[in-house]
Amino acid sequence: MRNGHKTGLFVLVLLLFSTGIYAESIEETLEGFSEENSVGSMKQRDSLEEEKVLENTQEMGQEGLLSAFDDENITEIDEDNDKMLEGLSGKWTQFISYAYYGNKPHQGITSFRTSLLLDYEHKFENHWRFKINAKAYYDSIYKIRNQFYSQDELNQFQSELRLYDAYIEGSLQENIDFKLGRQVVVWGRSDTIRITDILNPLDNRRPGIVDIEDLRLPVTMAKIDWFIGDWRITPIAILEQQYSLNPPFGSAFNPMKNPHITEKNDKDISYALSIGGEFSGWDMNFYAARIRDDLGYIDFSKQQPLLVHDKVNMLGTALNILSGSWLYKAELAYFNGLKFTSTQNKNFQRTDLLLGVEYKGIADTLFSYDISLRHFNSYDTKLLHEPNPLEQDTYQHAFRVSSDFMNATLTANYLISLFGKNLDQGGFQRFWVKYELADGVYSNAGIVDYIGGSKLFDQVKNSDMFFIDISYSF
Repeated sequence: MRNGHKTGLFVLVLLLFSTGIYAESIEETLEGFSEENSVGSMKQRDSLEEEKVLENTQEMGQEGLLSAFDDENITEIDEDNDKMLEGLSGKWTQFISYAYYGNKPHQGITSFRTSLLLDYEHKFENHWRFKINAKAYYDSIYKIRNQFYSQDELNQFQSELRLYDAYIEGSLQENIDFKLGRQVVVWGRSDTIRITDILNPLDNRRPGIVDIEDLRLPVTMAKIDWFIGDWRITPIAILEQQYSLNPPFGSAFNPMKNPHITEKNDKDISYALSIGGEFSGWDMNFYAARIRDDLGYIDFSKQQPLLVHDKVNMLGTALNILSGSWLYKAELAYFNGLKFTSTQNKNFQRTDLLLGVEYKGIADTLFSYDISLRHFNSYDTKLLHEPNPLEQDTYQHAFRVSSDFMNATLTANYLISLFGKNLDQGGFQRFWVKYELADGVYSNAGIVDYIGGSKLFDQVKNSDMFFIDISYSF
């Protein structure tokens, strides 16, 4: 299976390890206590009077002490604690991957990553909302295994602390909403192929393992939603310039040595606009943006090679049409001002098109198929000399099926994404199963198969892996 080109699909069987998680509740007992009170000895008092004095003294001491623990005071303490913890949640995850064809040191168990996500959300009395979350992880495999790893891989994969969402949102008026801070804004309709969805960069450091919805990186933006009848007008100011994260040099998905190219640090503001309407059975959006190109190009004219992200213009539209169990979707985007390393003094225009369909006619099952075409309106054969050669027309196909079982506690998924008009220029396929082990406890296991056929995918075709993670949400 590892020799030459791969064709067709493969049938995989996963064994899930069910684990039982038991929690013992611990009751804390508050033991009463009393103060000893000395009573002077008085010979003239008999033993009966002395017992009465001691009894009355103990009763008074106990009443004074227990009054601090009456129902009213306990309720106030509990309410204060609840207010402090309300809105705080999190998720702990243990992830393990095993590469069965990888090259040293990327073979066998390649990851043993422990991560913690903390999320805090607070709703104010005026219905405004504040949200912030951050994620930290540590991959102990780099300490466990006595292997040589590139410094770039260690810097990217061994540990990380990253701030994700951090925003405040609410209504300025009855028909005007405002949102400011690090956030994700999704344009377009496809869950697999990005055409008009261009505002947020992606975390592509481990390609193919998770879907796009889990790859988007929040960016600081100021966004207004103005509702007029069935339409929504959304102007956006992008206040933070971030770019997609790619596999580090020397890792399994980028075996090249680090060419030590610096990246230009852009701190300007870019802008975008969305106008959309939702109607009975269909919806439509129009997009416009002047943003920095996420891919960028390498400028070798500098003394030190520099990765540059110039401004580009984008116009686009997206459409959904619902008909019974069928959902039809389309996206169209036009870009100008694109530059590339081999032709950095020339601007290019490109038109991207996506057509897709989803079917939900079978209970608890979804089928979807998307196909996209990226076409350079003015082509130059020098683009074939790019690090990832660019043809005038680039096709991508994505087929997905998802089905729920056991009262939706188990979900089985399959996705295959292939490039080329004839599906012969590489890609990947992934089969994974998500199972609810207990309340808040999930297991996710699957296999990723990388398929050769192009310069890019031929480099990673031996990186196939089995993965499993167990997560606990609290």
